[in-house]
Amino acid sequence: MPRDTVTSLDVARLAGVSQSAVSRVFTPGASASQHTSDKVREAANKLGYRPNSLARAMVSGRSRIIGLVVAYLDNQFYPDALEKLSARLQGRGYHVLVFLTTRTQGDITNVIEEILDYQVDGIIAASVALSSDLSDRCRVAGVPLVLFNRSQDDAALSSVTSDNYAGGRKAAEVLIAGGHRRIAGQPEGRDPRLHAGRSGLSGDRGRHRRLWHRRAGRGRGAQSRCLRGRP
Repeated sequence: MPRDTVTSLDVARLAGVSQSAVSRVFTPGASASQHTSDKVREAANKLGYRPNSLARAMVSGRSRIIGLVVAYLDNQFYPDALEKLSARLQGRGYHVLVFLTTRTQGDITNVIEEILDYQVDGIIAASVALSSDLSDRCRVAGVPLVLFNRSQDDAALSSVTSDNYAGGRKAAEVLIAGGHRRIAGQPEGRDPRLHAGRSGLSGDRGRHRRLWHRRAGRGRGAQSRCLRGRP
């Protein structure tokens, strides 16, 4: 037999506080004294009350959900990075929904459309290329979009990427400082740009990669060569 639904008003009456005080206690980032918070949570536990996140989202217009789009997880960099990213978002009161997609544009489009249906507060796309049409849809919907480990020629898009050239040069300098003189680099996978941060090589197959070897060893007697991965 289903039990009666416990509301925030029931909790407020038992705790001897206002209904708005109950709302503040269960709203991440809202202000409530420790004394009030303790009374409200004690009353909520006695009554078996749980705040309705869906109802709150409908009232406030914010779901506190961030959609995270990932193209692949076979590279150990991504599980580690996504774990830290999710922890930071949860610490700020957000929930993370992870959506896996392939790197084909059609699949990415479908996934982004599905994410927007969840009324998310933002989207993070990890190593996923987005068409200008998709970014425009997010912009029109008022959903912030951030690219992670990828950038595009769109001034309206925010992105978080590493400086692969500087990272490769620092790696070379560490090796040279350790007395190493025969330095080789081998890009991983089919697309070296996806692993440039790990391999210490620039994503450009030509000029930048040669510059990394040449500058790292300039004037220090270092020899270097680049080993191409299998196609």
